[in-house]
Amino acid sequence: MTLEQEIAKHWYAFKVFFNKVFEIDKELKRLGGETYFPIVRSYKIQENKKKQVIKPAISSLIFVRCTEDNVKAYQNQLNGRVMLYTYVTDGIRKPSPIDEEEMRVFKLVTSVEDERLQYLDVESINYKEGQKVRVLDGPYAGCTGYIKRIKGNRRLLVAVEGLALVATSYIPSVFLEKI
Repeated sequence: MTLEQEIAKHWYAFKVFFNKVFEIDKELKRLGGETYFPIVRSYKIQENKKKQVIKPAISSLIFVRCTEDNVKAYQNQLNGRVMLYTYVTDGIRKPSPIDEEEMRVFKLVTSVEDERLQYLDVESINYKEGQKVRVLDGPYAGCTGYIKRIKGNRRLLVAVEGLALVATSYIPSVFLEKI
């Protein structure tokens, strides 16, 4: 792959129908896309054995990093199973690229195996009202986001604008720096 082709790649998001994120993930990888979706692990006792259960944290969302032409082709090939998030400009519907830094921070926060992470509906919290901060220490060091009190605890909210929002576990004030 040339440098020009690599630069043309962006993250895009698909809404996945029928809770088939794992199936769509395999198909996108087979087609050449780099994919990401946050997962949660839980355990259940089955026949006196502890069994690990892995499921998508957001059952209808998957991200793919590729070129705009590729994401359009993926949409056509997966027609009826996914919907590409788009925007309209000059009456033309175009794939909506996700900011690289926004995606980097979202991946960093959601890849930490912390059962206290909360995945929230983007409309449920107006996170832009809070103070923007950078985390200086702990498992989320280097992440930026907005502070919001949820159930009495100070949490860092990290978003992929208009698509997904995740709230970390409690973060002490000494670990935060105002931006």
